[in-house]
Amino acid sequence: MNKIFGLTLALFLIVSMFYVNQNVYANPFFSNGYFTENGIEWCQENLLLYEILGDKFFEHHKHSLESRVCANLYQDYYWTYEGSDKVEKLIERSKHYSQLEILESYEESLTGIIDTTPAGNKDQTLLQGETKDGEIIVQLISSSPKINQAMEINLSFLDRNNRLVSDVNYGFEITQQNQQILKNNNIYSEKGVSTLITRPLNSEEPVLIRVSINGIGIPENQDDWTGPKGEVVMFTVVPEFGAMAIIPLAITVTVMIFLTTKKSNISAIK
Repeated sequence: MNKIFGLTLALFLIVSMFYVNQNVYANPFFSNGYFTENGIEWCQENLLLYEILGDKFFEHHKHSLESRVCANLYQDYYWTYEGSDKVEKLIERSKHYSQLEILESYEESLTGIIDTTPAGNKDQTLLQGETKDGEIIVQLISSSPKINQAMEINLSFLDRNNRLVSDVNYGFEITQQNQQILKNNNIYSEKGVSTLITRPLNSEEPVLIRVSINGIGIPENQDDWTGPKGEVVMFTVVPEFGAMAIIPLAITVTVMIFLTTKKSNISAIK
């Protein structure tokens, strides 16, 4: 019973801290758990200072949540993205990074050890596919499959001009080794971006992601939906350094050893 009570209390504290931090960080730069446009501009203004100071950048800003989220965004794919909706994408990503930083702060409060390394996952895979007519581009940014770890999959629905498409209705299925990991046939994305979190994976084998476009429009008015309907875009996310990558490496090492040994033998004969 004591163990159950302890786990319940810990969960309560994490959730409470998340909401408390959301309220504390209500300012012109940070509100409702993520950056405002002013916050993204603040990151841009501080990029040079971060590059100069390194880890002292966080001390300079008293380890503020804003400074830590900026550090994550600097390493995010969308920081160098050149689309017209770059700011909106960065605002959406800041929501994810702020949650990671808040949870890390809670863990640091238990140990007393402050880790200035950005909490965001730097291991990202960027993939892109489109419908047959090219009307909808599906962009995927995902963490690599790792055993006993959940995958975070970020989807963006874009038009031909790389602008976010609003009111996207879609479904998805995520499988690994022919086993279903996660599935939902009816999802509505008002702003054209979505984040999916899987359960912890059982292996590091490639993960297949099937995204089906159901139509563009308000869910209540399905008869008025436009755009592609029923089209499927497929993605395969592979481990960062999986078994297939090891094979060519092993061959390269073997050849190098062979050549080195042969050269040594020739030198010995001479």
